Amino acid sequence: MSASEFFKAAAGLFASAAARVLRPAYLPTVCAPGGRQLALDLKLAYQSAVIEGYQATRALMDKPPKKGTKHALASRDIAVNVNAVNVQFTKAGSTLDPDGIASELLRLFCVGVPHMDDLGNQRRVVTVWSALLGPEVVMREKHKRTVCLQGLVDIALQWVESGSTLAAKEAHSARDTRFISAHPARAYELLTDAAQQHSVDHMKLMASVIEPVILPLGQYVGARQAAAGVRVDAPESEEKK
Repeated sequence: MSASEFFKAAAGLFASAAARVLRPAYLPTVCAPGGRQLALDLKLAYQSAVIEGYQATRALMDKPPKKGTKHALASRDIAVNVNAVNVQFTKAGSTLDPDGIASELLRLFCVGVPHMDDLGNQRRVVTVWSALLGPEVVMREKHKRTVCLQGLVDIALQWVESGSTLAAKEAHSARDTRFISAHPARAYELLTDAAQQHSVDHMKLMASVIEPVILPLGQYVGARQAAAGVRVDAPESEEKK
């Protein structure tokens, strides 16, 4: 390594160290400027997925069974099956560790999602979601909270926009939970480094580990609302608000 290369590397290390001192550990050293827009786009995509799930389930429930069909699902059967998924996730969210909850997300909601049959993609998604869920699980144990489906979407959008989550910030404020507060930020920084090393668009890489979970979650939430007889209206775009 030449002298100029050495000093450039040293300057980079000093800059990184300075950023870490100036920013609390639960936040990444640098946050991509496109995060807010990506969070808005993902929120709208989630809302659209809720509508899709509602309409598909409502159409299925309203469709009369064909004559002579022995094993056609009645509306009540569909509602029971939809609600059974929520029961399974509620149990997982109440008892499992972050890795276990992230794995259950894939098992319950990501079957049939494009490219999610690839083990490498599964590992990346589980790794990121486990990091996001770390503070949630610690706060669950400390304050007897629950990890709910709607809360997962909020967590993901917070992380995409800021590189951290509200639970991570809360965990950082107490000495006994501070150890877990940096997990979402470290996952964010790993993706930042990966995007730079492989010349990949950072926002696309972020979306690739969030969309495969929150879009099927939206479809499921819509299905649940249809099963419960709750009316769902089309989402209003952020530009009109």
